[in-house]
Amino acid sequence: MSGRNGRGLRPTRRGLVRTAAGLAVAAGTSLGMGSAAEAVVEAKRTTGSVEDGRSQIEPFWGTHQGGITTPVESHTYAAALDLVTTKRDDVIRLLRVWSSAAARMSSGQAAQPVGRDVASPAPDSGEALDLPAARLTLTFGFGAGLFVKDGKDRYGLVAQRPQALVDLPRFNGDELIETRTGGDLSIQACADDPQVAFHAVRQLARLAYGVAQMRWAQTGFISGVGPNKTPRNLIGFKDGTSNPSINDPTAMEKFVWVGGEGPDWMRGGSYVVLRPDPNSARALGPDAARFSGANLRPA
Repeated sequence: MSGRNGRGLRPTRRGLVRTAAGLAVAAGTSLGMGSAAEAVVEAKRTTGSVEDGRSQIEPFWGTHQGGITTPVESHTYAAALDLVTTKRDDVIRLLRVWSSAAARMSSGQAAQPVGRDVASPAPDSGEALDLPAARLTLTFGFGAGLFVKDGKDRYGLVAQRPQALVDLPRFNGDELIETRTGGDLSIQACADDPQVAFHAVRQLARLAYGVAQMRWAQTGFISGVGPNKTPRNLIGFKDGTSNPSINDPTAMEKFVWVGGEGPDWMRGGSYVVLRPDPNSARALGPDAARFSGANLRPA
């Protein structure tokens, strides 16, 4: 997701997540699974409110997914899902529905048009109605389980699996819990309002009913320390001081975006790993998660 309006465009999906060690986020292609969405919602960037800018809209469509180099929002809600369908067409349909819903929610609208005949009990559960967009970004990722699981190529995609999408090695102090490790698809919702982020993941999980089910979810936040300052994490350390600048295209190409070393469908995408400090409380996050993600780009 990211930065251009999508009127009249048909995007292609690049990837979703894997939690167990790492995640990858890619760009540009559709994995041979078809276009990612039947409809595109135009998301225009607004000027935001005078008070706190929570009305600002981060564009959903673009060369790279939003939520990767987007200026940090204050809250996040991350989730991993397991695919329960055996049908490739179900996965294609889910990605189309998710893309359309994510584009709508990123622009401050309901997940689906009110009154639309959908399989879910209601087009939107309503807890974010009348709330501003709050710079919501939705970043999707593919986990290794999308490509091969229990030794089976479930959807004919094993040849498309990125080489780097593998489990992390065991670290000293690991006490991994199976139900909080791994996953076939991932969703990362970030916003300046925790209810907006929660709402977005909830709607996508509802729309996945019968195709994918929630494996684990984790909330997060970042303290408002002001510009050019490093926030302190819950273990007491300052985090992010040495991160490459998102305003440095050379650094982004070198450290963040996948290039020729990855499969075509992942170029312009990235990888993400979710993992808590082994000395921290287990409630702080999933045991370990690795995903590869793809960007949406107009076809």
